[in-house]
Amino acid sequence: MKHQTVAMLVIGNEVLSGRTREANAYLAAKQFFDRGCKLAEIAIVADVDVAIMSTLNRLRAQYDAVLTSGGIGPTHDDITMQSIASAFNIELIEHRFIVQAMTEYFGNEGMNEGRMRMTRVPDGASLIRCDKTIAPGARIENVYILAGVPDIFASQLDSILDDFGDRPFLRLEIDVALPESMFSNQLSLIQAQFDDVEIGSYPGRCGPEPEGKICLSSQHPERLQQARTSVEAMLKQF
Repeated sequence: MKHQTVAMLVIGNEVLSGRTREANAYLAAKQFFDRGCKLAEIAIVADVDVAIMSTLNRLRAQYDAVLTSGGIGPTHDDITMQSIASAFNIELIEHRFIVQAMTEYFGNEGMNEGRMRMTRVPDGASLIRCDKTIAPGARIENVYILAGVPDIFASQLDSILDDFGDRPFLRLEIDVALPESMFSNQLSLIQAQFDDVEIGSYPGRCGPEPEGKICLSSQHPERLQQARTSVEAMLKQF
């Protein structure tokens, strides 16, 4: 069975401090939407083992899968692998295939402590390989551990997408030149009629010349078109 719901756990002080603009969750959201997998939650936590462990355990129990981003590099604050191993109550090991690959690439003299840290994964994890790095991510049960560097994250994500979704979501947008308060009640009634269509209203400009969009998305093309017809008919009343 492919995963139908997924949560994302972004790990890093640099995101919470505003030093780094988070891009991986945005990319993942678009990719999962196109695959037909519902990205249901995005959580961001600091490089603190207790925060990583508690949030991960909640998410992996609540959703089909969890995708983590960040904290698997060579420095002291890269604690994601160890924290996830601890969350599963298993050992962190130096994976012999990663050690071999990195030794062949960097040579024995190049295998310093930082690089050896990048060979460690939770015991029993499968590796997530990609074209952008010799150091892989890892999967343990329903948790996928990916890098935080955007181009590496994107490449690793591409390599696991077949595990997610099976019926793409479709999206339609309708331009609106009305204040939301004028149609909010009627839009709620339409949403109640189409529980298999997600309907959202997103203002772009308020004031005397309002504008925005009503967005509809669904995995069911016919229902999506029916909902669109209902929304357009509702707007013509104003």
